[in-house]
Amino acid sequence: MPTVLENVGSAARDFCMLERNFLSHVRLGLLLLLLSCSVLLKVRIPGPDTVDSIEHNTLGTTLASVEVATAFVVIFAGLWEYESGFRDMRGRRAFLVFSAPHMIIMVFISAVIFTTCLVLLARGDEIGP
Repeated sequence: MPTVLENVGSAARDFCMLERNFLSHVRLGLLLLLLSCSVLLKVRIPGPDTVDSIEHNTLGTTLASVEVATAFVVIFAGLWEYESGFRDMRGRRAFLVFSAPHMIIMVFISAVIFTTCLVLLARGDEIGP
């Protein structure tokens, strides 16, 4: 059953901010899934003149698996942040406060993305055929 809230002050703007934040998390998660799919496609589709190597497939598969896990963590973190913010908004409490667990998760996600960029730049030719 939907909850009806009065539109006082900046309630509509705050709700739109919560939705925008969640949709940004979903977009990042989808981009990470797309990156993992492209890495898996590069690993799985060998060219006609290349020899398939187990070491190359292992690196690509591991990288793609980390990206898929990271994508699900990002979407879960966005959903958790949205729910906690909406709960605070319904309870008429301040919800624009620093959330340490969310920040720790996002720092971890940023480190994974940065490391992935470094691996793809350094060993991109070794990931696939």
